[in-house]
Amino acid sequence: MNIGRSDIDWKSLSHDEIDIIIAERIEADNRRIKANGGKKSKRAGYILERIAEINNLREADKEAQDGKVKKNRFIRRHNLHPEEDLRALQLMILTLDFPAPDYSVMRVKSDAGKVRDIVKQKYFPWRILHHAIMRVIEEDVYRNLIYDTSACIKGKGLHFGVRRMKRFLHRYPEYKWFVKTDFKKFYQSILHELIVAALRRKFKDERFIKLIEIAVLSYDSGTELVDVLENEVERKKRCSDWSIYKPTYREFCGKPDRSYNEGEISCQMPA
Repeated sequence: MNIGRSDIDWKSLSHDEIDIIIAERIEADNRRIKANGGKKSKRAGYILERIAEINNLREADKEAQDGKVKKNRFIRRHNLHPEEDLRALQLMILTLDFPAPDYSVMRVKSDAGKVRDIVKQKYFPWRILHHAIMRVIEEDVYRNLIYDTSACIKGKGLHFGVRRMKRFLHRYPEYKWFVKTDFKKFYQSILHELIVAALRRKFKDERFIKLIEIAVLSYDSGTELVDVLENEVERKKRCSDWSIYKPTYREFCGKPDRSYNEGEISCQMPA
């Protein structure tokens, strides 16, 4: 069988045949990466095969269950026949044929009184799938984030953020204050087009982009952030100094000082 074929009828194959094809495709891709000096190409193929590889799914299953087995009835139900479920998930990934997404919203109130709406999906297949995807693309995604990004990243968090803040205040003693901001319902409201565009710049595999749209972006996004982003553009235009980033180059724009109306504040901030 030609392992490079794109018209394989995965549902007609046995588990062993699927595993052999996936292993051969991953090995062929690894050889290409090695021949390229270890550098991954943006057009690297077989991302879906890496996600659907059965050992990756088993490890993703373990990560998704971590600390939740005793109190989650859906996990206990899955553990009655885990291998059968994982093989079914493997076929879903390879064929991009998933059941309709089933979202539920849980409202949680923190000790500080802040109310959060947590959007959840069923454990199988969705939570296992999320971990399986991240196990494959995590390194590439994190490598493209700014160093100060710390939310939900291993080795970073609240203490990391505090240390960075202290370092900036020490480095720029003329700044005696900083601004902490928050987006209301950020994840629910971020535009899906922005996420897809960012992923397409990094991954050229359209089957993988389709998987992301099914697994992560199948809920309706709002437009709450549009006004905020438009206001930010106008605010930058009023600043005496501001920086702008474009994909092809980085430029710091120094604008001439100009008078401000009474009560207007210059918005110069450390980069």
